[in-house]
Amino acid sequence: MERLSQARLLYSALWLSACLILSGCAANDTVDTQSQAQDEFYEGKSILSFVTEQQAKTPEQAIRNGELAQSGGDLDRALFNYIHAYELDSTNTTALIRIGDIHYQRNNFSTSYQAYQRALSIDENSALAHKGTGLILLHRKAYKMARESLITAAELLRQQQEFGAPIVESYIALGIINDILSDHDQALDYYQKADQLMPRNPKLQTNLGYSYYMQERWSEAEAAFNRALNADSQYKPAWKNLGLTYARQGRYGDALTALEQAMSTSEAYNDIGYICMITRRYQTAAFFFRKAIRSNPQYYELAQQNLLRVKRLLAANQIPENQ
Repeated sequence: MERLSQARLLYSALWLSACLILSGCAANDTVDTQSQAQDEFYEGKSILSFVTEQQAKTPEQAIRNGELAQSGGDLDRALFNYIHAYELDSTNTTALIRIGDIHYQRNNFSTSYQAYQRALSIDENSALAHKGTGLILLHRKAYKMARESLITAAELLRQQQEFGAPIVESYIALGIINDILSDHDQALDYYQKADQLMPRNPKLQTNLGYSYYMQERWSEAEAAFNRALNADSQYKPAWKNLGLTYARQGRYGDALTALEQAMSTSEAYNDIGYICMITRRYQTAAFFFRKAIRSNPQYYELAQQNLLRVKRLLAANQIPENQ
C-alpha cells in the first residue's frame, strides 16, 4: 500500500513537471511569435504583462489601443500596441510612424530613424515619415540632408491640405537649419509661414526671436520672445533668450530678472558674465562672474573657470582688473 502511494506521488510530480515545462514552452512561443518586431522596435519595461493581456485582432484596433495608452501617458503600452499593429500588417505606415514618434520623444534616435525609414520604404510619399527623418537628421547636424527631407515633408503636407502641427514643425525646423547655415532671410521666410498657421506657438516665436538675435536686431528679438511668453509664461527657452538679448544691450537688471525665470541666480550671473566676455566687456564680465561665485553657497566651478579666463583676457589686453 505504501509503495502504491509513493508511486502515485511520483507520477503526480512527473505530471506536474511536464505541465510546467509545456506551459513554459507555450509562454515562450507567445513571446517568440513577436520577438522579431519587438527586438527591432520595443524598448521599455518587460512586455510579459502586455503579452498576457487580450490582444487586438486588427491593426486598427491595436492602433486605437496604442492611442488610448499614449493619451494616458503609458508610452510603453502604447509602443507595444503600435508594434502589434505593425505585426498584424507589415505595410501599416501609421504604426511605424507612431513607433518612430515615441522613440524620437525618448531620444532613441537610431530606432526612431529606422521606423521612419521603414515607413518610407512602404510609402515614399509619407509626409510624416519625411518630417521625422528630417528632425533626426537635424539633431545629427546633417543639415543639408535634413533640409531636403523637411522641404519634401512640407510640400507633401501642403498638397494634402494638412496645415496643423506637422507642417508648422517642419517650417520651424527649416528656419533653424537656415539660421545655422547663415541664410537668415530664408529662415525668416519659413518662420513667417509657420506664424501664419500657428502664431501663438511659443517654440516658433522663440526661434524667430533667436533668428533676430543672431542678426543683432534686438527690438524685434525682444518682441518675438515676449510673444512666446504671452503664449506660455513658463516657457524657459524664451525667458533665457530674452535675458541674453537684454544682456547684449547692457540692460543687466532686466537680463537678471528674465534669466532667473529659467535658472538659478548664480547661473544667471554667469550667463550675463559670459555675454560680456564674448563681447569684450571684460571688466563687467569679471564683475558678474564674481557675483555668480558669491551667490552660490557651494563652489561654482564654471564661474570660477570663466573668471580665470577673463582675467587672462584682461591681462592680455592690459586692462586693469576692477575688484
